[in-house]
Amino acid sequence: MDKTWILVADRVGARLFESLDAAVPPVEIASFVNPAGHTPAGSRGDARPPRTMESMGGARHAIEPHTTPMEKATREFARELRDALEAGRLDHRFDHLMLIAPPRFLGALRAELGKQLARCVTREIERDQLDMTVQEIAAQLRG
Repeated sequence: MDKTWILVADRVGARLFESLDAAVPPVEIASFVNPAGHTPAGSRGDARPPRTMESMGGARHAIEPHTTPMEKATREFARELRDALEAGRLDHRFDHLMLIAPPRFLGALRAELGKQLARCVTREIERDQLDMTVQEIAAQLRG
C-alpha cells in the first residue's frame, strides 16, 4: 500500500500528515515552527541597513544586503523541512509527497528539495493553508 506524506507549510510553520488511503483522513505526524517567521521587521535588525563612506568626499550610502533577514530565515526553515522529508524518504516512510504552501514559500521549498526528494512530489497546491483541518486536507487528497 502506498503511503503519502502531505506537508502543509508557510514561512511561519508547517504540519506534516501521513495518509495510507484517500478514503481515510490523514494523520498529523509532525509539526514545525519557524520562530524567525514571526519576528517583526524592526527587531530583526533590518530596520536600517549598514552604511559605508564614499571613497571621494564625505557622502555616506546604505549598503543593501543581497538577502534580507526574512529571506534567509525562510530559506533556513525550508532546509529544516527538507531535512525532515529527506530522512523520511531515506527510511522509506512514504512513497508520495504532496506540498501545500503559498507560492513564495513553495518556491523556497522547491529550491531546497534536491532531485531524489523532488521525484517523490506527486502534487503541489499553491495556497496559504497552514490552518487547514484534517477533513480539508483529505478533500485535497481526493481532489
